[in-house]
Amino acid sequence: MEACAEAIRAAGVAEVLSVRTVAEAVGALHASRVDVLVMDLFIPLGDTPRTTLGPRARKYAENVEHLGGIVLLDELARVPNPPLTLLHTACREPVVLELARERIHSRVRKPASAEVLLKAVLEALRELEGG
Repeated sequence: MEACAEAIRAAGVAEVLSVRTVAEAVGALHASRVDVLVMDLFIPLGDTPRTTLGPRARKYAENVEHLGGIVLLDELARVPNPPLTLLHTACREPVVLELARERIHSRVRKPASAEVLLKAVLEALRELEGG
């Protein structure tokens, strides 16, 4: 994913913010408008998820061991202008993918080259621009 982020930065197509945890992502989503979110389902909650997720963090920490992406998708319902979301994941569990399906725009399966992911991001940005 970092190669895709670097390509977008280098091309000047969009501003890119990379985060490593659900807590960081939630903070970013509430701090400023995010147009396109590229995420994996396998993202850690973070060291202090209670700071950004509040009391729900305890429930999540106890019940969602490695699927922080589900928590992040749930949080999108609380964001004033939810971003167009691209799921970039190797997850093949039908039940998990079904949980994610409502909140994602499209899915790019891992492993995917940086070019494939970049193409999906650029298509999403064009769609947002209306063309």
